[in-house]
Amino acid sequence: MPELIEKIGEGGMSTVWKAWDGENQRFVAVKILNREFSSDGTEIRQFRTEERMMEEIHHPGIVEAYDFDNANGSWYYVMEYVDGYSFYSLLQRKQHVRESDCLLICESVAAALDFAWNNHGIVHCDIKPENIMINRDGVVKLLDLGISHRYEHKEGPQSVPDHVLGTPAYISPEQVYGDVELDCRSDVYSLAATLYHLSTGRILFPGVSNEDMMRAHCSETTQARDPRTYRPSLSEGFCQLLEAMLVKNRDFRIASWSDVFQMCQQIEAGNSFAPRDVTAASSSLKLLS
Repeated sequence: MPELIEKIGEGGMSTVWKAWDGENQRFVAVKILNREFSSDGTEIRQFRTEERMMEEIHHPGIVEAYDFDNANGSWYYVMEYVDGYSFYSLLQRKQHVRESDCLLICESVAAALDFAWNNHGIVHCDIKPENIMINRDGVVKLLDLGISHRYEHKEGPQSVPDHVLGTPAYISPEQVYGDVELDCRSDVYSLAATLYHLSTGRILFPGVSNEDMMRAHCSETTQARDPRTYRPSLSEGFCQLLEAMLVKNRDFRIASWSDVFQMCQQIEAGNSFAPRDVTAASSSLKLLS
């Protein structure tokens, strides 16, 4: 195992450390599965699956994994160290993120997840400000594939998981229901919920319990306020993008990352879009007319 320097992250099942890889003369991050889970075959397989996904993607916008091993009874894997900060930490310092930076985040994440989806069938399933970082060179990096899903195009009824996987503030309706196989449209919704938080400083459905928050994502009648209520300087095009990405029924949501990317470019060019037909499905966002 590389030489551990300092703890930089901690979750319910693992810790992440900054470390020094003497063999390759570089700083790395080491994610260590907590000892109480290191004898659980299911947890070890999931941990290994996470590492393999990160190792095989090879995209500059997704943190790469290098090695998986066991030391002193604990399983761990070594991955790229991002010398920078998360957008959650930036949000804590500045209360909101500029629209131009939100568009950069959107384009960068869209490009990374377009590659992961089209080449490996991977759905991240936990897009949120904590899982998006930017390094000192200005490169946006997506991390934590701990609950990601590899699409298998399963036909027929889906097995419903014992508990909802995802973060309530950003979770897609279909993740809450758990009755269909997830595809890239779920990440599209979660990225928009993330961008709403970053651009306004507020989550979509604040001041309620996690259970009520998940109900709000699914309810056809519950909608968040127009982001311009909080940040009047936000462009109409940007708000229209969020509305289209936050459609509750995924059959009417933006269906591809390339469409998301192209809309971002249109917004940067100063364009807005024709009003969207909302008769078939509601959005989690209600724009002012």
